Amino acid sequence: MKKIILLLSLVLMSMTVSAQSDSLDAKYGKNLLKAGSKAPDFKLLTADKKEICLSDYSGSYVVLDFWASWCPDCRKDIPAMKALFNEFGDQKVKFVGISFDTDRDAWINAYWNTYKMNWTQLSELKRWKHGTTIDRLYHVDWIPTMYLIDPDGRIVLGTVDINRLRAALQRLAPQTLTMEQVEDLFPDGKQGLGKFIDANRFYPPFCKKYKATGRVICRFTTSFDGKVSGAKVIRLEDFNIGNTKKFGKLTPERQAEVVEKCQAELRDEAVREVNRMPNWKPATQNGRPVQAQYLIPVEF
Repeated sequence: MKKIILLLSLVLMSMTVSAQSDSLDAKYGKNLLKAGSKAPDFKLLTADKKEICLSDYSGSYVVLDFWASWCPDCRKDIPAMKALFNEFGDQKVKFVGISFDTDRDAWINAYWNTYKMNWTQLSELKRWKHGTTIDRLYHVDWIPTMYLIDPDGRIVLGTVDINRLRAALQRLAPQTLTMEQVEDLFPDGKQGLGKFIDANRFYPPFCKKYKATGRVICRFTTSFDGKVSGAKVIRLEDFNIGNTKKFGKLTPERQAEVVEKCQAELRDEAVREVNRMPNWKPATQNGRPVQAQYLIPVEF
């Protein structure tokens, strides 16, 4: 097992829009509401007939995802949207799906059973462009279409390209801390961090059997007193099975089970280690302690 390295970082990304993204929006999203304009309020129903308004989310960033279960391009974007929800869904960003399905059962089966889109889902259950009104409010001429709305209810971005949405969300994140700042924030600095790693290092036996390695990116929160809480896996990077000889003898079904179990155990172990960290020195703003969120890679 590689030595587990805990490097504290916050996400810093610039909003870089490719020529392809510009082309997609120029072709399919040219009528979308402009940045800075007021996002129209609406009232739509969930599958269980609960009424939801955009104004319910005042004070938070909101992603509106216009889609339909019958739309191939929408279905193709669902994994990427789920990744954005997992990464940003607990950072004062609310996700709301608005479907143009007309069949209630097909809609529910798609978002709940098939794709497990675990954010608020709404629909008029009327034919798009014929009986619907939300498409006219938001000038939705193509799906998928996405909007990012700020806490004051103004449009940050309207796009048909999920890559542009991702860039806009990443732009909301604070700057990366340097390694020197990491050492200052952890109790007893670099030496204390090393002692913590040595004392808490654990390589799950099942992962050891197949020499599974990877980098688990976790998010956690430090409170005003530096207490650590809310460790959550954002993603697993560079996952690899090292014992290819043993792994290669398995059936494809068993291989899939091994991969799933190894990945789950690495995620669980990373969360366990992060949650066991002692209090950090509180982050400060203008000399005063503040609550902060950090990303930390845990390498196996």
